[in-house]
Amino acid sequence: MLDIESILKEGESDRVEFKIAPPRANEMAERICGFANSISGGYLIIGVQDKNWGVVGVKNVSDTIDQILYAARLCHPQVHLNPPLPQTVLINDRQLVVAHIPPNDGTLYQSGGVCWIRKGTHTTPMVVSEIQRYLYHRGVLDWETQPVHRATLSHLNRDIIDLYLNHRPSRNRGVFRPSSMEDILVNLECLTVTSDAKGKEVLRPTNAGLLLFADNPQEFLLQSEVVCALFRDNSGLKRFSDRRVFQGPISDLIDQVGTWFERNIAVPARVKGFSRIDEPEYPLEVLREATVNALVHRDYSLKGENVRIFFYSDRIEFRNPGLLMPGLNIEDLREGRAGSKLRNPVITGILRNLPGSYMDRMGSGIPFMLDEMRQLGRRPPEFREQGEFIVTFYKEANTQAEEMRTPLTQKEKAAESDSVTSGLQKQRQELALQYIHKNGYITNGQYRELVGASDRTAYRDLEALVAQGTLRTTGQKRSRRYMF
Repeated sequence: MLDIESILKEGESDRVEFKIAPPRANEMAERICGFANSISGGYLIIGVQDKNWGVVGVKNVSDTIDQILYAARLCHPQVHLNPPLPQTVLINDRQLVVAHIPPNDGTLYQSGGVCWIRKGTHTTPMVVSEIQRYLYHRGVLDWETQPVHRATLSHLNRDIIDLYLNHRPSRNRGVFRPSSMEDILVNLECLTVTSDAKGKEVLRPTNAGLLLFADNPQEFLLQSEVVCALFRDNSGLKRFSDRRVFQGPISDLIDQVGTWFERNIAVPARVKGFSRIDEPEYPLEVLREATVNALVHRDYSLKGENVRIFFYSDRIEFRNPGLLMPGLNIEDLREGRAGSKLRNPVITGILRNLPGSYMDRMGSGIPFMLDEMRQLGRRPPEFREQGEFIVTFYKEANTQAEEMRTPLTQKEKAAESDSVTSGLQKQRQELALQYIHKNGYITNGQYRELVGASDRTAYRDLEALVAQGTLRTTGQKRSRRYMF
């Protein structure tokens, strides 16, 4: 049910636009397209001042509804509202007209020959890089096979390539025998023919080729790093006690993350009869599968965004750049249904044939995690989307495992003490983190209202969480958001 009073209280945002009266049809079509191209859709509300959010109402409701529907038809293709007719809402004896534009359905909408996108409280034309990212996400453009123009064949590790070639099933090796390693890599779409500055044909590694076979893909693709952080609390407010940034090809990253988990996961024991049974607080095989899924299925076209793994006292979170592929939703995952369309088919296919059993459960990783947690009597993993894809594993209540954690050193205790300026600030920040867990993000204004702080205090509290790596930000000034 639409909570119009809450929307009016929070004001304009990337999901809400106020208009005192219907704008001209072309302008309204731009606003509708901007919402329709965004991952969360939005609301166009007529009868509210956009400067002070005062409710003035609409004089002619039926005419306003007609104008909104006409503007939706001006979009190419037409944007279908949900519900199909804008709603009428009565606030303080004044009528508002509310049009809900649903989240993007995989279509790129245009108005006046321009693709529009909602950014903060503004609707702006999409630039080439944004359209590119959109097409990558929809699978129209193939990020994996794009050449990396600063890279050369020398950046690929011949030993890793040989491991792959020697480990391929014999039937694959016998189908086609290229005359050189270069021919094989071209056929695998890990090398491609392109031109140098003088127009001469040269071989360049593709994005997938670097991620799979380069010693240090992060030299060119910094977003392929994996960040792991261990926190001593369940909010991330305390300073992390172990943080690692892993680099290397995908196969190495999987192994490095696995070693990090083995080092940090407590393994308490119970006695059954005359036998001692070790039971890790989290099943390592499930975490390995989650790591493989994160690195194989993430959206690598998102520059500056890497896979982050946060190990809290009560849970482990995998935060993965990008959203689910079209045609797949959270409910599908909860039911153990996997999508048939792969985001990174080149990476998936080659990793399957690398020694190390990285893709033994190709297509069945999610069902395996659900089933394994069920077999162990654990809570199933939680899946959600909040501007990225998040998988959460909750720890079974086990005081013995908690006691087995390595005690904090004096240095760590001092670091924790320094990580917050006061007990009151810590309490306020805890409320902010709880709010973000529930809503996906928080703004300065929302934080001020939540904790009753001044603008300056709110800014200081939130920026402190950014400085210590707990939160990240998007947007500027009034549209600035704080999120995980």
